[in-house]
Amino acid sequence: MLEIPVEAYPNQSCLVTLPDSSGSGQNCTVALYQRGERVYLDLNVDGSVVRRGAVCLPRVGIVGDVAGFSGELFIVDSRTQPDAQEPPQWQGLGTRWKLYYLTVDEVNEMRDEAARAALLEGIHG
Repeated sequence: MLEIPVEAYPNQSCLVTLPDSSGSGQNCTVALYQRGERVYLDLNVDGSVVRRGAVCLPRVGIVGDVAGFSGELFIVDSRTQPDAQEPPQWQGLGTRWKLYYLTVDEVNEMRDEAARAALLEGIHG
C-alpha cells in the first residue's frame, strides 16, 4: 500500500508512478476536486482517461475494475473508527483524509479477508 501525497487544496493534481502487474509502473495523473459537498477524482494513465468524476467515499474503491489501470485507490478518514468514516472535504486532504494506492494483490487479499470475516460471522453469529 502506498500513500499518494495530497494537500488541502480544493482543486489539485499530481503525477505519480504506481506499480502495475507487469512491474513496469503506471504513469498516473490523479486530480482531486471539490464540487458542492463531495470530493471527486479523475485518473489518467499514460495520457489516457481511465476515470472521470469518481465520487470519493472513505474506504470505498474509487476507480473500480477498469481497463487501463492496475490496482485501486482509496481515501481513508484517519480521525474516526472504520465504521464511522466521514466523506472527505478538501480542507482535510493530506492530514485527515489520506489517499492510498493498493496493488491488485493487496485488493484481492483485502477482499479475501472480508469474505473470511463474513463467513465466520455467519457461522458464529
